[in-house]
Amino acid sequence: MVTITFTGVSQCFHGRQIFGPLEARLSGGKITAVTGQNGSGKSTFLKLAGHLLLPSSGSVLVADDGVELHKDALRQRLAMVTPELRFYDRLTARENMDFLLGMRGMTLDEGEYRDLLERVGLVEAAVAHSYVGEFSTGMRQRLKMAVLLASGADIWLLDEPGANLDEAGRDLLAAEMRQAAARGVLMAIATNDTREEALADETISLAGG
Repeated sequence: MVTITFTGVSQCFHGRQIFGPLEARLSGGKITAVTGQNGSGKSTFLKLAGHLLLPSSGSVLVADDGVELHKDALRQRLAMVTPELRFYDRLTARENMDFLLGMRGMTLDEGEYRDLLERVGLVEAAVAHSYVGEFSTGMRQRLKMAVLLASGADIWLLDEPGANLDEAGRDLLAAEMRQAAARGVLMAIATNDTREEALADETISLAGG
């Protein structure tokens, strides 16, 4: 089982402590909501969990059945959905997916691509020849979901995953999250949305510095 363990973790930026010291353990098969006011460090928590940021003090250990995962081994297991993820406006949905998945050494055939679009509620005929720059914010969020699902990752770090989604999109997201957890995916979501928090098995509340 994959786990992420925070031991005595504090994070500071420009001399200001954001949070800590923090003790936490995230486990595969569980959804963990990370909550707190703006500026409390929710997005920072996810970056620390994914080793995209080093803690100011303490340690963050990602392991699978006790064997530490880091560098390439961790990157292959990890997927993130954040507001910072940007698509190329002058590429189509398929081209953007091919680029992002290609960085993981993955390719999709046409059938897999169509199935993913259908799964996230994007109609292929409507997006096949459109640039992503023409997509609504909700359509872009659904495309992020498609990349996430295609990745096959078993560690999901999701920052405000329901942002810009309509009710149908939120229902779809909730269903995919529950199914992923049932498969053993470790999932952390940074959110202040009570509906997303209600999906969680456990909550880490950050008070901020």
